[in-house]
Amino acid sequence: MNAFQELIKKAAPIMAAVQSLFFYVITLSAIGYYLDKKFKTFPILFIILLFVGLFAGFFQLYIMGKKGKK
Repeated sequence: MNAFQELIKKAAPIMAAVQSLFFYVITLSAIGYYLDKKFKTFPILFIILLFVGLFAGFFQLYIMGKKGKK
């Protein structure tokens, strides 16, 4: 295996964790925005679901980091 392949192999878990953080934040924010528009409560649900997405994403990063130390 060459050096580039080794680098990609080591970076794969980090890239997956960042992707899940991005997914949680974007998805939940979009759902909050849609619900706020539907119920005319902007920005209440948007902000709540944004923080839920941030919490879920960083919790996922924490779990992956904890697995990596074992």
